[in-house]
Amino acid sequence: MWVLSRVRAAAPRVFVLSLMALGAAFITASSLAYFKFDELPPFVIEKLPLRFEALWLLSLRVHVVAALISFPLCIVLMTRALQRRAVLHRWIGRSAGALILFALVPSGAVLSFEAKGGPLVSAGFLLSGALIAWFMVKGVFAARRREFGAHRRAMLHVFAQMSVAVTSRALLFGLDVAGMSPDVAYVVALWCPVLGSAAMAELLSGSLKRMVQNHGLKMAMSLRARFVARPIVRFGR
Repeated sequence: MWVLSRVRAAAPRVFVLSLMALGAAFITASSLAYFKFDELPPFVIEKLPLRFEALWLLSLRVHVVAALISFPLCIVLMTRALQRRAVLHRWIGRSAGALILFALVPSGAVLSFEAKGGPLVSAGFLLSGALIAWFMVKGVFAARRREFGAHRRAMLHVFAQMSVAVTSRALLFGLDVAGMSPDVAYVVALWCPVLGSAAMAELLSGSLKRMVQNHGLKMAMSLRARFVARPIVRFGR
């Protein structure tokens, strides 16, 4: 009975991480075309001409490589097996964090200005990148202070925004099948996962529940909205 209870408790985590692993594998397979240096993939050709073509192409390849390495590392870091191995967890976390902060987020910011869907989609990508950077830094400092609860909550936000790469593609495919206009679909397929992932991370972290208990539902939602928006305000300064 005890074993069955543990299996049931672990099932949602295993299911989500398995889906993310499948999504990461799909993204890896579909990204190989970016590294055929003798030809440009259709995704790149349709964006030409670009004002800063060399910078954009470099950022694209840096972003793809950083994502293909860091996202699987984030998936592994979310497993209980690795979380029980403190030293290994620490070093893999440092590697993933450095790659995300110094390669993934900056290159993503460059790419966002040429994103399909126009300024709204660009803003969504910048928001997601800012959240990743903010919570990554917050999580690193929490870990150094040995505040592991705060570290877990911050890393949950990082993982949630990293998962947007999978959920956004899946939603975009569904909207395309449903016949939605591409211009609208790109906006919906980005903003829904970005905001939904942020909200889910807050719910899973338990901080929203504690705020509701202490401040009431309306005040709690107001406080969380301001908290999530804080990195965006600072990012824009």
